Amino acid sequence: MDGNMNDLILIKDLPHALFDDVIKDLAQYTIAFLRVQNVAQSQQVDLLGSGVLVSVGKTRAILTAHHVVHVLPRTRRLGLLLGRTDQPHTIDTQGTAFLKIARGTQDSLGPDLGAVVLAQQIANSIASIKTFYNLDERRDQLLHSPPDLRDGFWTAQGFLEEGTVITPDPDGRCMTKSFYNFSGIGGPEAVDQIGEYDYFEFPVSHEARQTAPRSWGGMSGGGLWQIPLKRQGSGLLPLTPLLSGILFYQQPTTATECGVRGHGRRSVYEQAYKYIQSCEP
Repeated sequence: MDGNMNDLILIKDLPHALFDDVIKDLAQYTIAFLRVQNVAQSQQVDLLGSGVLVSVGKTRAILTAHHVVHVLPRTRRLGLLLGRTDQPHTIDTQGTAFLKIARGTQDSLGPDLGAVVLAQQIANSIASIKTFYNLDERRDQLLHSPPDLRDGFWTAQGFLEEGTVITPDPDGRCMTKSFYNFSGIGGPEAVDQIGEYDYFEFPVSHEARQTAPRSWGGMSGGGLWQIPLKRQGSGLLPLTPLLSGILFYQQPTTATECGVRGHGRRSVYEQAYKYIQSCEP
């Protein structure tokens, strides 16, 4: 850790309390997109994907994948999961701008990047519950002097469809649907730069596959975060989480390969940044 190979610590040896604190922090920036429909006098709610709350100057948006933006409803209400609730939060789609930033011809390669820009009133309402990650504060660092990929640990953060649970209510008349905010902890491989966009491969080790999700559906649009660590006395202190990418594709699982692919820092802090900066809903 701390960029010094002599201080190398395996992720499995880090204390669980450290991970719990970091995951709780990252959940403040993470949302789920929901489709909310009224069916036979009840609501049907389905997971459409994940997103990261970000700000660029005075503009606030939800950063996600292009293919997630593509399936979001364009009329009436858009559902957002902002926390535990008996009724899903919804926003008026007339107060949003849907940005299809980039989509390649091969899903496995990318690019696959989008955003939903929010009107001020909607953004203020969300900010009373969640936190917008300020891209301006970290832009220079992550474009020009980012930390080593081995500094600290990484997590892929989003909502996992595989973890969705439906529980019948005691009276049997209704059901409660619970969505699962998942964090996959590990680290990316080297940066892959193709044209104006960069990418990370986030592999799942052979040892971790027994407990890893079979399908990462729902995680598209979630964040790839680097968590630098600093020694403090005999322990380790997590520093400010660094939003470093956006997930968009699950690689096929084979005997030798397993993992997900996401955009990297330049995609977020150059390409997505300029689109969000130039847009008002």
